[in-house]
Amino acid sequence: MNLDEVLREISILKTESKEISLNDLSPKEIVELSVKDNIHGLLKVLEYYDKIIQISEIWAESLRNGGRVVMVGAGTSGRLAIMESAELFPTFGIGKDRVMAFIAGGKGAVFSSREGAEDRYFVGKALVSRLKLSGKDLLIGISASGRTPFVKGAIDRAKEMGCKTVLISTNSEDRVKIKADINLCVDVGSEILPGSTRMKSATIQKVILNTISLLGAVFLEKIRRGRMVDMVPLSGKLKARAVKTLMEEFGISGEEAEKILNSTNWSLKEAFKILEERCR
Repeated sequence: MNLDEVLREISILKTESKEISLNDLSPKEIVELSVKDNIHGLLKVLEYYDKIIQISEIWAESLRNGGRVVMVGAGTSGRLAIMESAELFPTFGIGKDRVMAFIAGGKGAVFSSREGAEDRYFVGKALVSRLKLSGKDLLIGISASGRTPFVKGAIDRAKEMGCKTVLISTNSEDRVKIKADINLCVDVGSEILPGSTRMKSATIQKVILNTISLLGAVFLEKIRRGRMVDMVPLSGKLKARAVKTLMEEFGISGEEAEKILNSTNWSLKEAFKILEERCR
């Protein structure tokens, strides 16, 4: 892809447009603008609740039927995908081989920017080919611009393999280049620092990913009485949380809660079943 082509593509993106000059503002005004701009973007997400619900249903269905959820992105979008993936095992007990995330440029790009990696369309395609995705799986591509070649390659190849695909973008759908089965394009407008989509766009992407997995976990019955009953309590904090949860939900002592959890090998869901049976 030559420079003129890239220039044409980004010239129509709202996230690349300039509406204000930060140099004309006071420090206080910049703080207020940054916070309010994020709030504005978050409120826009509510306009797309129907698509978020639809994606969450597919997310849950894929995992319920033995499939996988794979997230791909470049730069900040890829780092957000990796953060989301890493949290799902301790939070919901979802296997690390069931929800995965990949960033353009590989693991090193998590800690150090590798900007050129996002331009590698065929690397995205090759990644998906190696994963051998099928109709049971779901691939979520995260790209603020909706044009990132690495993400486009991954989505294009996933569609060829019969895998369900989703794009999460913060530009309007009529301006994005990537076409997934479901395009969730939250039109957040310009960034206060033109083109810096680690700002408002990243906030929106993070909230969307959190919400999809949260609702998906509800559909998978990994949340009970508003509690994450499939969490994996491998640390002292999580074990204490499990004990506290039983104490608060069933009015038992900490000693009894710990005893029950030990009997279930610290499965909070099994402990819930035991105590709910007692209450009948």
